[in-house]
Amino acid sequence: MSTRVIIGGLLSCLFVLSGCSRQEEAVDAGPSAAAAPPVEESSGPATRDYMATVSRPNVVNLIDLHDNKVVRRCELPSGAAPGTLVVSPDRNIAYALSDSFGNVFGVSLETCEVVFSTQQSEGNVRVKTIGSLAVSPDGSEIYTHQNRVTLNSDHYQVETPRVAVFDTAGGLDSRPVRTFEAPRQVTIMATDAKGALYLGGADIYRMDVNTGEYEIALASRSLDDPRYTQRDILSVWPIGEVNREFVRMYSVARYQEGSDDLDSADWLWGYERVDLETGATEDRDFGPLEVVLFTSLRRPGHPDRVYGVLTELKEFDAATQSVLRTVELDHTYYCVNFSTDGSRLYLSGALSDVAVYDADSLEKITNIQLSGDMGMANSYVFSRGTI
Repeated sequence: MSTRVIIGGLLSCLFVLSGCSRQEEAVDAGPSAAAAPPVEESSGPATRDYMATVSRPNVVNLIDLHDNKVVRRCELPSGAAPGTLVVSPDRNIAYALSDSFGNVFGVSLETCEVVFSTQQSEGNVRVKTIGSLAVSPDGSEIYTHQNRVTLNSDHYQVETPRVAVFDTAGGLDSRPVRTFEAPRQVTIMATDAKGALYLGGADIYRMDVNTGEYEIALASRSLDDPRYTQRDILSVWPIGEVNREFVRMYSVARYQEGSDDLDSADWLWGYERVDLETGATEDRDFGPLEVVLFTSLRRPGHPDRVYGVLTELKEFDAATQSVLRTVELDHTYYCVNFSTDGSRLYLSGALSDVAVYDADSLEKITNIQLSGDMGMANSYVFSRGTI
């Protein structure tokens, strides 16, 4: 069976695991989720790392990564799926895509108050957003990629996708202030330091959020390199904030010199990335495709060390395209992430715990239990003053 069939088929599994039906996503989060709980006194640095992630039934979790404990459980007004989350540049607001892929909610990380929400569907036009959520570098705007379908009485009409721009001061039930036609099949987005919006679809596109004009920033599906097959990408997790990068993983076959025989080709993992400080792009094969992985990330401060996860945690040396270490896991995790200094590694997604590892030894430190399964939610690691 081809790798393309294996990985492409996994996307369908993700939507089942994320719990797309409203019936499955009850919003009874329990008595402690509606407001910010008291925070225990803890010693440690005034500025520290935090992780924000979404879990069932409808909770934004704020985890203090110095103490490895949940310090906020904030209730969303809707079910969790898909749980894609980004944090405002001032590190005060978590914006979560939930409501069965339908809307974005902004939650204060200090008070758990819902301060922002979108209204994407309107009339007989239904809108779904697949993991594509970004915030402007000044925090004034939120961007979503909208997949739109008109629900007529006797048929559905698939409309042109678009990027919608929302004012973060728009309050609850905010409507777009600008919309632009956009490429199809976009599953993750990010903004760079100058405000350009990157969209991960068939290729990686760069969009001017004021005019809607876009171009290919990094070719992927359209890349024409006779040494390789077409890349295959499954990416719905924006996880590159610790490296200030837009990043996604690909699988590909590299032919032997002078051959186009897949039986003798090398099957590889690679990454495509955009430096969100400079706008520079890079694509790189980093290791052999031995098992299916869902996400991978470079270790901060160690650009040749790439770590990937699904049923195993793997460490790769990108310089030699080899596997250095493999760790068997208790269960599946979808997301890999790091502390901002690269000393600790975090596995999340799928079930209800975040596994914490020492990045040097790959020994497990602890597991942090959440309110419920994370499904396909990403993890977002950032540093700020103590909450």
